[in-house]
Amino acid sequence: MNNVDHSTDLLTLENTAIVVDSTCDPAEGWLSQPGLYMVPLKVHFGDQMFRDGVDMTYTEFFAKLEQSDVLPTTSQPTAGEFLAVYEEARKQYEHVFSLHISGEMSGTVRAAEQAAEQIDNVYVYDLRTVTSALSLGAERLRAHLEKGCTLEEARAYVRHFRDNSQLLVHAATLEYLRRGGRIGRAASLVGGVFDIKPLITAEDGVLTGYAKVRGQKKALAAIQRFVEERSQPDDELWFCTIDAVNDEEPPLIREMVERIRPYAHFLFQGHVAAVVGTHIGPGTAAFAMIVE
Repeated sequence: MNNVDHSTDLLTLENTAIVVDSTCDPAEGWLSQPGLYMVPLKVHFGDQMFRDGVDMTYTEFFAKLEQSDVLPTTSQPTAGEFLAVYEEARKQYEHVFSLHISGEMSGTVRAAEQAAEQIDNVYVYDLRTVTSALSLGAERLRAHLEKGCTLEEARAYVRHFRDNSQLLVHAATLEYLRRGGRIGRAASLVGGVFDIKPLITAEDGVLTGYAKVRGQKKALAAIQRFVEERSQPDDELWFCTIDAVNDEEPPLIREMVERIRPYAHFLFQGHVAAVVGTHIGPGTAAFAMIVE
């Protein structure tokens, strides 16, 4: 392989592609933009297999989940599937950034790394998070590429996002996380008084309990405290809201963030799709942010 040093060349949207996996739960239409590629994970309902975000929309998934007697399972892409996407991207783009779900939650990033060993100028990152926090990272990297940046500047930004982005999930129930074995240190939030619902954050690549709250008003107060603990009033921050069949709460989260952080930039509302939905269940609302 010819690994040419491009460290002083400017990376742009014209010469750099971004690959994500389907746990990025983007806004509708986001993946139709040039230079974006998605490698789907798979969801299995018994003997039926669907490619996440390809064979089934997020609305179709939750409708099927509600009707199914069988709890679905999920599986990661193969290295071969990643390699095929990387080869396709490299036909048109000189560089490829590949941004993925935490390796603590899925083996997806390891399959991506195995594929990247077989092709040059592909840079794989475990972003240590999940759901629309991944597409937020990709969108912010695109903003840097739009202005033009060196390879090292692009890499430094991805590391900054990996180490400093925040995700907070207001789960309707922990039952799906418990069944799927993805609950990690959030296990302490199981049980309790009726209508107490957990707030869960991604920390060190795993889902960790942040707070137990009862009712939407207290949930929004806890989410506000989370933002205030992790940013300053004059910080410039970018954020997205996320829903899993919950249209009511994300606009309230957006209003709160924009009220307490005057330099906040709302980018999109992501929708939890089949693989993340298998583990988090319906009724969830969440948001992700990065201070820059």
